[in-house]
Amino acid sequence: MRILNRHDGLSFVTHILGVLSMVLMFAAGASGQSVFPPGPTAQPGPLSLLRPETLDLSIYGGGYISADYATTEQGAQLTQSVTPNIGLIARVTGYQLYIHDDFDNPLAPGSGHQSRLNFGRFQGGFDFRLFEGTYLSILGGGDVGDSHAATAEEDFSSWLFLKSAHPVNLAVSSIYNTENKVLSNEIDMRAVAYSSESYTLLAGGGGAIYGAGFVHGVAGQGGPIFGLYLRRWKMGLDIQSGYGSAKEYGEIALYKQFGWTE
Repeated sequence: MRILNRHDGLSFVTHILGVLSMVLMFAAGASGQSVFPPGPTAQPGPLSLLRPETLDLSIYGGGYISADYATTEQGAQLTQSVTPNIGLIARVTGYQLYIHDDFDNPLAPGSGHQSRLNFGRFQGGFDFRLFEGTYLSILGGGDVGDSHAATAEEDFSSWLFLKSAHPVNLAVSSIYNTENKVLSNEIDMRAVAYSSESYTLLAGGGGAIYGAGFVHGVAGQGGPIFGLYLRRWKMGLDIQSGYGSAKEYGEIALYKQFGWTE
């Protein structure tokens, strides 16, 4: 999750990665990955065109709250398979930022206080299946509305100990924002605490580090993560809370996945 602080000037845009890493925080929902480890399947060559092709849609939304601000967000992502190891991604997300008291505009620091900021983010890129259970997404795009930044983002997700009763997911994300020149990095690790035919429970922890741009030095935060995934409905819920640069914070995220074979 991303934290803002009126003292060190952390950007709301750096917080967005925590929400957008809905691969990460949404149990890989935002990057088109499933929250539970995939089973082994026979695959053709890595550069062979995939037949039949698959099209995946993820819709997601959530909210975040801390002492200085609150946010809501909603979005959708399409992932189109090209080969067994390469896919195309298109993502659009809308954000609403509600600023408390005299907290500065985090999208354009120094421009003054606004009680609410709204912007949309459009991104596109590639999704790579590096090997069984391991994925890397690389995206670029830009913002419209109260933000005018261009962004570059990478999302990495890998399932470890796939054959054990409690597989572990390691997720790493980075995003760079050209408007405030802040680089944000997040690492999350969660394990399957319990799994049945109907649902999967996950538990773990995550943290984030911000630097560059107008952030003086290094700042960040961390806390525990808990997730629930309903297998039949392909729906999930994630909750995180913790402590960091902005003191206490909390976040909730929801997502739903769809899939078609062409």
